[in-house]
Amino acid sequence: MKTVFFKAINLTIIIQVIFCTVLYAEDFQVKHADSLEADKENIYIKGNILVNYKDATLEAPEGKVENNTNGEVDKAIFTGRAKINLKDRKIEADKITILIKEQIIIAEGKTISQLKDKKNEILTITSDYQEIKWTGENANAKGNLQTSYKETKVTCDEAQVIYKNNKPIQALFWGKGKQGFLEQSTSKTKANKFIFDINSQNVEATGNVLSTVWPDKKKPIKEQEPVLLKTDYLYIDQGSGTITAASNYNNKVSITYEDTNGESTEAFLLRDKINNKPEKIIFKGDASVSQKDKQLSSEEVVFNFKSKKLSSNTTTNKRPKTIIFKSND
Repeated sequence: MKTVFFKAINLTIIIQVIFCTVLYAEDFQVKHADSLEADKENIYIKGNILVNYKDATLEAPEGKVENNTNGEVDKAIFTGRAKINLKDRKIEADKITILIKEQIIIAEGKTISQLKDKKNEILTITSDYQEIKWTGENANAKGNLQTSYKETKVTCDEAQVIYKNNKPIQALFWGKGKQGFLEQSTSKTKANKFIFDINSQNVEATGNVLSTVWPDKKKPIKEQEPVLLKTDYLYIDQGSGTITAASNYNNKVSITYEDTNGESTEAFLLRDKINNKPEKIIFKGDASVSQKDKQLSSEEVVFNFKSKKLSSNTTTNKRPKTIIFKSND
């Protein structure tokens, strides 16, 4: 098989001719490379590669363009710590593959991507594998995955970024071998699955949820006791500061704060809307809450953060039941 080999400091003109002939894609241009080798099936490029394709630029030490059995361009592969820059994202990886017809970018090996939201804030994802559509649609990542966005950090096995109007709006995170872990400024949560809203930074967690929440958003976490939650479902609303927990029929929400321990079907941690200080925890649905010297059971039990007292509300004929434990003194 006949092979053509070129070597030069700048191969822009030669390589553009070859790519336009073989790829019949005028916007796929190799602007620079140190050497090029071409045969009927492949084009091999080496040394300081700079490629322009559509709205992107790509840099890599080595590259190869493969044709399919019909002689049409199938994919372009770049290795040796390749980098690709698009208008709304950057990707760096040991290997970057561009599937030409599918318009998909596949990044493998120590992959780092940075995606811009509608306000140009950066969402950074590091993983072993990432798959991104050129047209700005859903993106997937997996393997040793870590994500950071403003004050939110996530560690998990797999993730999917959901796009709308070419901008990321939502991120889904899964734990496979182990649970996912999500950390924000006033909470740390483990769960089987997370849904993170990029615009509001609200969090929905499901599946064996264990969460540590520092109730006072303005007070350093080292100076306050956390609220410990165990539940099937958790929703953290950053705007209102409300945290909602719910469990199925077989389990109950379990909450511990200082000497207060409570269980119920649902629970709500409410903050003062003006200063974000903790206001109360509402235990709702077959609630049972105990403190050092008493236990209160009712359809609804309320814990007040300021007074540390419990109170009971009921909307049925069921009366609250209070059991007072006398001190040994």
